[in-house]
Amino acid sequence: MKRFFRTRRGLILLVVLIGFFLRAYAAFQLPVDADEPVYMKAAFDYAQFIKVGDWKAVIDYPENLEHPPLGKLLYSLTVLPLSRRAGWSDALLLSRMISVVFGTLGVWLIALINPLAGGLMAVQTMLVKYTSEAYLEAVPLFASLAAVVALYFSKAARDRLFWLSAVALGLTAAGKYSYFPILVVIFYLFVVEKKYPWRDLLFYLGVAAVAFLALDPALWRDPFSRLADSIFFHTQYSQGAHVKEVGYPWYQPLNWISHSWPNIWHPRIFFFFSFDGIIFLLALAGLYPEWRNRRWNLAWILSGVLFLLLWPTKWPQYTLVVIPALCLSASSALLVIAGWMREQEDYWGWFTAVIPRPPRVFWVGLVGTLILVLVFFGVNAINIAQDRSGWSHLLAELTPLPSNLVYAISPNQDGKMALGTAKGAVIWSPATGDEMQDNWTILNRQNSGLPDDEVLSVAFDQQGYLWFGTRAGLARYDGQTWQVCHAQDFGLPGEEVHAIKTDGAGRLWIGTNAGAAVFDGQSWTSYSTENSGLTGRLVLSLAFDPQPGGDRVWLGTDLGLNRLDEATGEWAFFKPKETGLGVGGIPDLLIDSSGWLWVATLGGGLSLWDGNTWTHYRISNSGLPSNAVQAIQEIGKGQFWVSTSFPNGPGGLVSHFDGKSWKTYRPYYSGYTGSQAVTIAQDAAGRIWFGTLTAGVDIYQPPK
Repeated sequence: MKRFFRTRRGLILLVVLIGFFLRAYAAFQLPVDADEPVYMKAAFDYAQFIKVGDWKAVIDYPENLEHPPLGKLLYSLTVLPLSRRAGWSDALLLSRMISVVFGTLGVWLIALINPLAGGLMAVQTMLVKYTSEAYLEAVPLFASLAAVVALYFSKAARDRLFWLSAVALGLTAAGKYSYFPILVVIFYLFVVEKKYPWRDLLFYLGVAAVAFLALDPALWRDPFSRLADSIFFHTQYSQGAHVKEVGYPWYQPLNWISHSWPNIWHPRIFFFFSFDGIIFLLALAGLYPEWRNRRWNLAWILSGVLFLLLWPTKWPQYTLVVIPALCLSASSALLVIAGWMREQEDYWGWFTAVIPRPPRVFWVGLVGTLILVLVFFGVNAINIAQDRSGWSHLLAELTPLPSNLVYAISPNQDGKMALGTAKGAVIWSPATGDEMQDNWTILNRQNSGLPDDEVLSVAFDQQGYLWFGTRAGLARYDGQTWQVCHAQDFGLPGEEVHAIKTDGAGRLWIGTNAGAAVFDGQSWTSYSTENSGLTGRLVLSLAFDPQPGGDRVWLGTDLGLNRLDEATGEWAFFKPKETGLGVGGIPDLLIDSSGWLWVATLGGGLSLWDGNTWTHYRISNSGLPSNAVQAIQEIGKGQFWVSTSFPNGPGGLVSHFDGKSWKTYRPYYSGYTGSQAVTIAQDAAGRIWFGTLTAGVDIYQPPK
């Protein structure tokens, strides 16, 4: 094994493995980047067209015409095999893995010329970042490198590598137009290095043009005008408001390639030592060796840097057109330095005298230790992958979700889910028939009767009507018309509706910032601290315990737990010290399948009332991870899901409790994002939805 990795093949394999590992890790860990939602939206649209056989729509797709469709079409191939239960996050991860594969293949191509240069490409963070995201960089980067490397190794005009290079050049153009500086390298190799006849250049460009047109469906109808429109778009965009607003200076590309910005943007993900600045300095030192040995690479560096400096759009991903050439130049400098050091060592013998030569047992022990470490990390990675399976996410950056702050989620019997967010409400329903995407209806003040965009609570009543509680009142939606109620309608001085629930008789109860109220279909009855035994003004949660003669209504407030016995009209307040409920408001209440009451408190943990005694679950006596409990839901008889928050910092955890043992889902060891979940619901497919304050909706499909 030791000898194998000293061979050229062994070094190339090692470099490729390193490149793949770093890219795959980044693909799993990186947050959603700016352009990924745009490309994933196109991927879902293309997948829908392909599934129904609408090839005309593929050719004439109007969105995002500034870039060729090839990369988005490849991403659509990851969407097609996904089941309807899979979400945008699953498609994003699979699309990222396409980038990982092509990015790793690019490392392999440069390693064929020089394994050391391939190693530098494997760890260069700008390359790692943009070839592990669902961007459009990985495919044209690979294709441009394939065009250069194939022509470099070509032995004669019109041999296999010659034609392969031509096809790869066409693939480059079909991937992204910004990689056109590679033409300078192609021409230099063709004319100066290879000295192939000019007529063969015409054949070469002809094959490249055919490949370009064949791989760009957008040009199949009216190619000349569409190509002109696309190129003209880039000219307009580079002079547009967005580019001017960012205001990068003309030398910004030099800043991108001389520093490791991904280490600054994502320090936890790019955990390894940053070589980007060293690679840049070594590339400058390697310019002279490149002039002597690989002038075509010098042409690559000069043309690429000139393009980056002249082109008005200065996005960091554009630097990928020149970074491989810089890695080649840096490898030349390293080889010169290594040769000089070898000469010094042969003459002076410094390292031989200073560095000891360990016995064989040392190397055996070192290799054994490394194998154990790799096995440990491998097993750990497999366990983490298993724990992360089943999780998907609805993010505002990737889906039509209007905000990542989700206050409430309510399921309906027809499979729909209603969501209340900080920027309006959502009615979601799963895809049916040939549909690839779920159906979203976004409601806000501009397009509906909602009195406010901040929707704090949602609920379906027994007629299937939707009720929305907002900062500025209550609204009912029957699918066609709206009915809005304000504070004066339900007889309370406040109209922030924090809780909505229907009781067994079909009446609608609401909890507000000034008390509670119930609507029987004709009139409202209000309960406040002034006209009833209600203790706290802010009513956060409601639950109903059916009893002969009338329900017992449980109300969770900012001050504790109240109960109204409708049969007698009596009110009870469960004092925290006497009941052991602890301090803090009560954001959620649940009557479980056994008829027992669960009380979630913001400081006293989780409490259970079986009608006679209280049982308390806290971090001191159970597996509950925090005493600040935000929500509880029974999903399956005796199976409870609990969300908690951190009392002294942002974020939270979710846990499963079966009555005996707890299992907590943590961000690194599961697919849960770690955001604070404030609402829990189950959809018709059996998936569990966690509405969070900063990360949209986390969805979990429990194993069957």
